[in-house]
Amino acid sequence: MRDHDCGRHGFDRILAEPEANLIAVQKNDIMDLSKTNQLMKKEHLSISAVSEDTGIAKEVLRKWEERYGFPVPERDGAGVRLYSAEQASRLKVIKRLLDVGMRPGQVVPLDEAGLALLLTQRTPESTVTAKSLFTENIVEWLRSRDPELLRNKLQSTLAQLGLRNFIIDVMSEMNEEVGGAWADGRISVKDEHLYTETVQTLVRNVLTGVRPTDGAPRILLTTVTGELHTLGLLMAETVMSLEGATCISLGAQMPLPEIVGAVKAYNADIIALSFSSAFPKKKIPPILRELRSLCAPDTVLWAGGSGVVGLDSTPRGVLLHPTLASGISALEKYRQRHPVPKAESEQPRQA
Repeated sequence: MRDHDCGRHGFDRILAEPEANLIAVQKNDIMDLSKTNQLMKKEHLSISAVSEDTGIAKEVLRKWEERYGFPVPERDGAGVRLYSAEQASRLKVIKRLLDVGMRPGQVVPLDEAGLALLLTQRTPESTVTAKSLFTENIVEWLRSRDPELLRNKLQSTLAQLGLRNFIIDVMSEMNEEVGGAWADGRISVKDEHLYTETVQTLVRNVLTGVRPTDGAPRILLTTVTGELHTLGLLMAETVMSLEGATCISLGAQMPLPEIVGAVKAYNADIIALSFSSAFPKKKIPPILRELRSLCAPDTVLWAGGSGVVGLDSTPRGVLLHPTLASGISALEKYRQRHPVPKAESEQPRQA
């Protein structure tokens, strides 16, 4: 039986005026984020105080700590959690973003710079509405056991939002909702598999028509042995393709020596690995270190997905990208460091 692709990847609630709220967040918080380290006192707060101050339940704070690696409280002699004022300030910004329609998986892993960038971006109301309606109903559509209904609903949302918005704004939310429904027993394995196969087919059908074949850089996407989940891989492939990169996807479970060989065979510049939250976290650093040692020094190695959130250590020479936004940012930085001459960029590269 294939493992589940939807695990822990979601959209809490929609306010009546999302854009107005985002404007308010921008005005109140961007400066606070940039000056937090300089202005906040080095005081510590209990989990009860942080919960009361931010409006985030204590149980949620503990869950985020385990799932996303933030917040990271200190402990007193009795093992009681103590939060810095800086973390409390960051949590307030996260809460406000949640209140205007963002999901925990989109904002909790971000650092201050990432949150500041997000605060400057507005979410169109049509996208918010589509996300809300779809996330609220996806589980019921799966429970109806009507494959045609599910396919039509997915296809309609994809057509309405476009491929980029569907991947970035909706698909991660669906993954989390479906994964949570499987985990708590509202749907079964067969329902989760139907969702995975349906969304993969629809996205790949659209991606075929927009995928560049001569873009730079060339990115090799895969998972390592033991990682069966591929939805995150497909999402990364789609976003990077839309950004103009040439993506070579090898699917799941590639042995490390084969990955190294594929880099040479396909003339790849970057290796992008996807790790789900179901993959044993303690195994990730040694795998990355081994792969880094096998690769040529000029081969860039990225590791992304919910599985890399909260890693205790990052191997030297490996860049972690827990969100699609961080992956896009890394792609822009790579291009700045490795500009392609115009004449060369106009010619297809040989695989």
